[in-house]
Amino acid sequence: MKKILLTLLLSLISLSPASSHSVLVSASPSSGSVLVDFPMEVILEFNEGLLLVGQDDPNSVEVFDAEGKLVSGKSKVSGARITAGLSIIGNGGYSVKYRVVSEDGHSIEDEYEFEVQSPVAISAPVEDEANLSTNSSSLPITSALVLALIVGLITLTKKRK
Repeated sequence: MKKILLTLLLSLISLSPASSHSVLVSASPSSGSVLVDFPMEVILEFNEGLLLVGQDDPNSVEVFDAEGKLVSGKSKVSGARITAGLSIIGNGGYSVKYRVVSEDGHSIEDEYEFEVQSPVAISAPVEDEANLSTNSSSLPITSALVLALIVGLITLTKKRK
């Protein structure tokens, strides 16, 4: 009888949830991935629910570009999942940094990187803003043409009367 109780007690101790910690189960974009499409959000899924205390949220996920600029929005927790919208518009390396607190109170901080190599961004070169502004030497010519057009229209309308 003592052996049965001891075996039962040992098996219950090994199933104790207090010994478990949150573990990242999946991530999108995943660590080390090279994407050809710009991701719209980052999604991290853990093996257990994340802690929310009323309106307070101790969990966060942030994404930074290669220059260290934040490109993610506010993170949202739903059960064991944390998400954040992204505004990625260029190719390059991105760093995902997260801090989550599992329902048992244990916190986890980690980071990983992914890369975007979209042919769309490569085939659309950015023009210099100076080239996009109106050239000052063409302004008098354009003004003269508009004035001539107006005078011509006025003359035509007077001849018809």
